[in-house]
Amino acid sequence: MSPPLSFGSLFKRKEKRSPDADTSGKSSGTHAVVGGEEIEGTRPTISKNEYENEMTITDALDLLKRMEDEKVGDMSRNLMPVRQALENTLLTIGKLAEEMENEKVKVEDEKFKPSVESSRNILVSSLKKESSSDFQAPASIQEARIFQARLQSLVDRFGDVSGSHSKLLTTFMKKHTGKVKGEFDTISSLEKRTSKIIDSFEEDRLPVTECITVLGKTSQLADSIQQQEYDIKRLKDEISRLEAEDQDLNKKLVGLEKSSDFESNVKIIKEIRLAQEEEMEFHKYLSDLFSHVIRALTKYSYGMSKGTSSKLQILTDTPWKIFQGANERREEVDHGNQHSERNVHLDSYKSLLIEVQKAVSSGKITLKDSGKTIKYFDLIIDSLPTLGKRSELITSKLRTLEQKKDHSVISVSEDLRRKLRDNRNVLDNHKLYLERLTTENKEKKTSLETLVKDSENCLLTATGKNYALKVAIV
Repeated sequence: MSPPLSFGSLFKRKEKRSPDADTSGKSSGTHAVVGGEEIEGTRPTISKNEYENEMTITDALDLLKRMEDEKVGDMSRNLMPVRQALENTLLTIGKLAEEMENEKVKVEDEKFKPSVESSRNILVSSLKKESSSDFQAPASIQEARIFQARLQSLVDRFGDVSGSHSKLLTTFMKKHTGKVKGEFDTISSLEKRTSKIIDSFEEDRLPVTECITVLGKTSQLADSIQQQEYDIKRLKDEISRLEAEDQDLNKKLVGLEKSSDFESNVKIIKEIRLAQEEEMEFHKYLSDLFSHVIRALTKYSYGMSKGTSSKLQILTDTPWKIFQGANERREEVDHGNQHSERNVHLDSYKSLLIEVQKAVSSGKITLKDSGKTIKYFDLIIDSLPTLGKRSELITSKLRTLEQKKDHSVISVSEDLRRKLRDNRNVLDNHKLYLERLTTENKEKKTSLETLVKDSENCLLTATGKNYALKVAIV
């Protein structure tokens, strides 16, 4: 049987000194440096001596880590006697198991002997197995919790063993009953002692762990603010660059648009637009004119060759192309043949119109208003030369103006305008983002002030000393 253990005070906590006991008249308060300026909390004017208690977050965390390590060391040392007592108790239980194994079982009726011996063998085997458990000395919080859990499990298993074999112990092995029970009780007491040590440790280190959490949040927020400060600076530099680029692009564009080449090109472009509008009006006039003979042209196309159907389709949908085709052909032939080639092209369409008109006149094509349609055919056929000349004049004017236009000047102007537009869009987006970042950063700095105060208060609670936390944001 192991010697009795003392259940007195196992874990004496360090007494915390009051704020007035060790501060030399110092008072707590916020002392963070953000954006090159100090964030001041409620702390009054700081004396020279008080600055001796200034501490960075890293230093504060190191201090708390050392305190926690000390508390872990105290807990580990307090658990060493428990482990030693447990080791002695398990050794005693192992010896008891051997004695029980070697003892002869005496029964009044021999027929019960095999059953009793079987029960004894199971009990001995269980005791030997549990007594061989190896409990290492816990050197960390995690190891202490594992030690506690294993000890609790051991208590439960011994409880199960003693319960299931209680009859055997009380009836056939009476001289071992008290010893086994005594060792089981010792293990149960050791488990309670372990729980008390660990509970006391957890309670004692709670202010430290809570302060580590608060300081962690403060550190994370300070890092976030620092990163935003870098982002804001980078954004401001980029905005300055974009503004300088905007001025340069605008200067180039203004200089280009004031040049004589650009002004003349602007004039030409306006003339081109007018000519294009004239061309569109001409196309509309032709569409309206030919709309009166579309039904006749459509009916005539039934059963015609592919070439004839194609020409009829042009007369129906895009009649101005009969002149564009003539003009294109005129550009492709020698000057001496221009007139005859153009006439050949127009004459082919004129002949086709005459054929369709004859079909309507002869009744080959039946129309409700054939007389009116025939008159429009006469008008179109008679107007073809005049319409051709008008088309040629419009086409020639557009071609001449396009040849006069300096595409390089216009291209440079358009490119500068595009770059200026894109640059200003990016600039506007950057300014909006900068405004959002600046507002968010300001809000974070306000939150940081609160967290710094909380950190200083928790440091006071955990250490018993006033510390001014120094959080520098460059």
